Amino acid sequence: MHRRRCRFQIFAAATRASVTAVVAVLALAALSRAARAADTGTAPIAGPRAPADIDPAGIVFYPDEGRLEIKGTHLDGLRIGWTVPGPPATSGDDVCRDPKPIGSGGAQQCVFAVPKNLPLGSLFRILPEAPAEITVSGAAKAPPPPLPPPTLKPSRIVVDHLLPATATVDLAAGVGHVALLHPEAVASVDCAAARCELLDTGVEVRGVAAAAANVTLRLRLAPHISIRKGETLDTTQSATLAVLHCTAAIVSGEPLRHADGTRVIVRLDERCGGDARNLRWTVNGESVEVQRVEHVREGIYVQLGTSELESAQATVVATRPEPDGSVIAVARSATRSAPQPRVTLELEGFGRIDFIPTNRDALVQPAPCGVHSHLVLLPIESAYQVTVVKGVTHVRGEPQGSGFVALRFGYRVDTLPDVFATTDLAVVDEPLQRPLREASVPAPFSASSLSQTPLIDLICADGQGRPVHIAPGVQASIPFSQRDSCHLVIHRERLRVEDGTQDISVEVNVTKVDDNPRAGAQLIERMVLRPGAEPRVFWLRGVKAQFDRLTVRVSHIVDEAHDVGGSDLHVSVPSVQWAVVVGEGRLRFYATAAIPTGLFRMTEPTDVLTLNFGVLSRLTWLDREGHEGLLGLEFGAMGIGLAATPGFPRTLAVLAGVGVGVPIGNRGEPSQASVNLHAWAAYELRHDFPLDPTNPDGPQASHWSFLFGPSITFGNVGTNL
Repeated sequence: MHRRRCRFQIFAAATRASVTAVVAVLALAALSRAARAADTGTAPIAGPRAPADIDPAGIVFYPDEGRLEIKGTHLDGLRIGWTVPGPPATSGDDVCRDPKPIGSGGAQQCVFAVPKNLPLGSLFRILPEAPAEITVSGAAKAPPPPLPPPTLKPSRIVVDHLLPATATVDLAAGVGHVALLHPEAVASVDCAAARCELLDTGVEVRGVAAAAANVTLRLRLAPHISIRKGETLDTTQSATLAVLHCTAAIVSGEPLRHADGTRVIVRLDERCGGDARNLRWTVNGESVEVQRVEHVREGIYVQLGTSELESAQATVVATRPEPDGSVIAVARSATRSAPQPRVTLELEGFGRIDFIPTNRDALVQPAPCGVHSHLVLLPIESAYQVTVVKGVTHVRGEPQGSGFVALRFGYRVDTLPDVFATTDLAVVDEPLQRPLREASVPAPFSASSLSQTPLIDLICADGQGRPVHIAPGVQASIPFSQRDSCHLVIHRERLRVEDGTQDISVEVNVTKVDDNPRAGAQLIERMVLRPGAEPRVFWLRGVKAQFDRLTVRVSHIVDEAHDVGGSDLHVSVPSVQWAVVVGEGRLRFYATAAIPTGLFRMTEPTDVLTLNFGVLSRLTWLDREGHEGLLGLEFGAMGIGLAATPGFPRTLAVLAGVGVGVPIGNRGEPSQASVNLHAWAAYELRHDFPLDPTNPDGPQASHWSFLFGPSITFGNVGTNL
């Protein structure tokens, strides 16, 4: 301690001498630059700045705030550097810009930013400006080596704290040691009811009574050093510190404020925690219960159950039972606000939901709640159940549950030993309440694999009356005689409880072969399906003619407030459709009236027969939907040349050939009209006449002819083969 007083006296005496040396060095540097410029005949690059005049009493160092104040004149541009001993040594500097005027006579004040918590013995130096190069006879000459920078000594040092905020007297090892933030700032120390000795790193405390709960330290600061107390400065500080007979620490993280079921886990040394259950424990002055004591390799862990915490700090104190009542251990920790759980529920394959389903599991995804901590969903009896499979949490409401409920979570810390891995340190509730209800998931109607059975079947009869399962999405055909055999079977017994209520629509349409709807054969039926023991049968009616097309479509009715997925289901909702053509003919033989508008007789005598009329029978093929082919074989009788045709008599012809028919309007029922192009071989039932009317005895025209030309046909009476 005597050595430290001498050190501070030398420090104060050297301060004024150092500042004086600074001024002298700056003045000599300026004169030297001017002399060298005169010798070389070259003017300096810039005129010398007026040397700074520093007030030795105005140098104040604030290590806890990270600043150095200097008062004087001509401070603008003054550069101050500092060095922090290592290893490794670090250094830095700052420049005074725009000094603050104070008082009169040109006095100024500059504040230099320095790193916080610099040692009180840090060295500060005035760094000179870099000298300019000097030119001698046109050649550059390097500046002379710089003089060592002068040092500055603060005349006053102001600290904010001497003791850590959590300082205690730990007597677990027999001798207590109190660490000091600035041990070099303390000149002496006194302790009430104990013996204290000042060391280089702190205060050593001895001779504390066994029943003493506190020790009061009185610290006196060294000369020129002060401590800030509000708006005033003082040279002494008194502090009352708790006496710890055993090292203790809160290892469960920062306890939560305003949470239910708060627990705190404290770690004690093996040598003093053997009777942890017999000690009296308090948290913030209130008695708490010892819920669990575990001996782990690192020490003894004590789990305490506390009431709801409200203060910003939690102080755990362990004392011996009465009548001793001495303090064994003290542990402190800041508290934190209870996290607000942010959770998303999701049905796998269907997206997020905002309710708790009662008929299937929902995936729970809580948001992170902090570093080294997480939330675990807790079950609530009669509300919902929780299952965890391979680290994935699922929730399902009770089957008979209803109403609203908030999800409850346990707060856990990851850094605790394994024996406390499942310990809930607090219980927090989700801020919103979720409804408990059934989740309706649109179930697929058809089987997605060979091992599955469809939910809905369309069954019709074949030509022998045997039932046939109609495949969805593929057009099928059945005989016209079995037109009333089709029925829809809805297998309620195949519905799963997980799928919930199914709201479906059954739409039946019957169209003619020309794709026009058949009157009175359309039906739309809405059904609500729930799992049941028996299937529901829906018979289909409305087929009236050959090749009527029966279309059945079953789809889900999307209710955004009821079905899972909401508006997203509009593009992904399951549906199924069947198409059945009632009729199996491949050929059609029918009769039709034909009016050829202009037949050309290609054999002699060639001519255009302008007016013709007759009846044709036609044989053509049919596609699977009953539409006639364009090309057909034709037979018939035709009155030809009915209008006056020069050189050709009116006659009746029996003909056969081929024709191409294009329906007028939609291709459809057989009764519609067509535009045709024919090529016929004909035998004309007429009297003979000469090829050359001017030569009656010349060659006679043949009764066989070849006719080619267009026509319009009306009517279609026949049968399908």
